[in-house]
Amino acid sequence: MVMLPNAATAAGPDLPQAANCSVRIFPGLGGPGSNAIASSSNGLVIGIADTSAGGSAPVLWRGGQPTQLSIPLDSVAPAGVNAAGVVVGTGYDATNEVLVGWWWQDGQYHPLPVKPGDIAIPSAISDNGIVAGALVADEEHSDGPGADEDERPAVWPSVTTAPRELTLPAGARGGHAFALGPDGTAGGVALADDATPVLWAPDGSPKALPTLSGKGGVVLGIDAAGQALGQSAVADGTHAVTWAAPSAVTDVGAAAAGPASSASSGIAGVTVGKGSSASFRGSRPQAVIWIGKSARILPPGSDAQFTGVSGSASSVSRQGANTVVIGYSAADNGLRRATEWSCK
Repeated sequence: MVMLPNAATAAGPDLPQAANCSVRIFPGLGGPGSNAIASSSNGLVIGIADTSAGGSAPVLWRGGQPTQLSIPLDSVAPAGVNAAGVVVGTGYDATNEVLVGWWWQDGQYHPLPVKPGDIAIPSAISDNGIVAGALVADEEHSDGPGADEDERPAVWPSVTTAPRELTLPAGARGGHAFALGPDGTAGGVALADDATPVLWAPDGSPKALPTLSGKGGVVLGIDAAGQALGQSAVADGTHAVTWAAPSAVTDVGAAAAGPASSASSGIAGVTVGKGSSASFRGSRPQAVIWIGKSARILPPGSDAQFTGVSGSASSVSRQGANTVVIGYSAADNGLRRATEWSCK
């Protein structure tokens, strides 16, 4: 089941809620929980949902209606979707005891190409079909995705072509590309004694980005204007940040009501992610939208069987006159439900 840890008790006021935003809970696959992970520029949404049989499965929502993806692997985790409906993700091949990177389109599953002995860990796909992620030797890392020093950042020019490894900054031992810009720039992290946020030019050359405290950070998204966004370490946690230029970092998370915030996606003038809420002690997050540096909570969704009290936002896109955000709402017992916010 899609669960969070039990929440802490309430204490104090919240950030203001976002005005002129409607919220809806997406239907699932017959089970109690779901989570929307990423969306495309034209409003396709991918995620994972509990099934009526008691398991969980990857799901693609079109117009808010779910379609279960048939992926012949265990522990399937979709990571990204583009406007053509190409989905990328990972899963576990129990027969060969190895993690597998895959892509799916129009009902068909395919493994991402890699050379023998490597594992593909895709994290994002752009509308022009470029995939960003990482490679790792199968004897080093078969337990699941996540940035570590064994991973080598990589891009796939298409889902049917071999990956191209990205150059690490001097001194880095590993890294992972999590985001793609409209010109093919990739963003992510390089790992040495600390985590360094990095942009890779389309030719694969790296540019290390500054952080707020001189400590760790990571690029998690790149908006249509080429602005990178993500998080940076501060003295008491992490703050959501943007990099409009490679030499300058802007703290947008300082506007959130708590020590921990992170930006995951953005469009012109709008950034979304999650932040601590002053009304809850502990680590319960709230979905946050920043208009410039002004932070607002996206109110969690509810329906007849579910009452959301917290959440997180993972993607934002412009759909006609509306700004559409996807993520999850979480109930007091930690159960998640895939959620869409539509803001005028």
